[in-house]
Amino acid sequence: MSALRLFGVVAADGETRPFAPETRVVTFRDLAAVVSPTPYARPELADGDVATYRSVVESVFAQRAILPAPAGVVFRSRDALERWLELHFVTLTDALAYVEGRVGARVHVLRKADRLSAAVAAVGAGPVTSIVERPEEPALDVGAIAAESFRVLRRLAAASVTIRPTASEAGASASFLLERDRWSAFEEAVAEEARRDFELEFRVTGPWPPYDFVRMQFGR
Repeated sequence: MSALRLFGVVAADGETRPFAPETRVVTFRDLAAVVSPTPYARPELADGDVATYRSVVESVFAQRAILPAPAGVVFRSRDALERWLELHFVTLTDALAYVEGRVGARVHVLRKADRLSAAVAAVGAGPVTSIVERPEEPALDVGAIAAESFRVLRRLAAASVTIRPTASEAGASASFLLERDRWSAFEEAVAEEARRDFELEFRVTGPWPPYDFVRMQFGR
């Protein structure tokens, strides 16, 4: 019996057709799990697997609300997946109702000097910090400025979460869960925050599925 890779959970709405190419659905009452057959083994995600995962989740998201599963989740059998859907039925149903009609937005704040330095270094021209900022001037506290801007942007969002940067990343990032019809207003608000400090670049990406706002439990 084939194992099943879980991409996400949607409202069944009586549908039994696949919601994305090369996938199938496993239903339990009003829920449908979007899955594909896979060998049962310890997940080892390659770049291509992550790309496939995102392609499926975002294809489904274009049609309806989805609770994205973490990339690489595999159930041993259909029965195991159905038991999980039954165990978490109420939580998953409530979560779907919460994200219905909402989209994710990610906002990244970066010093323009950092962005220019990274771009020039990438082509082998060396660092350019001495060109774009004066050593005698105090460095911008990007985190503090971004935190204040994120506080303003939260007024337009149903929820938000700060994204912890990796050691190799500069700047600050946060994710916001928005009503779909407030997307344009949110972009305008981000642009307004960008105008407050000419040394910073504000970049908004999306609309995304609610990747940053779903936490699924997979216990024995």
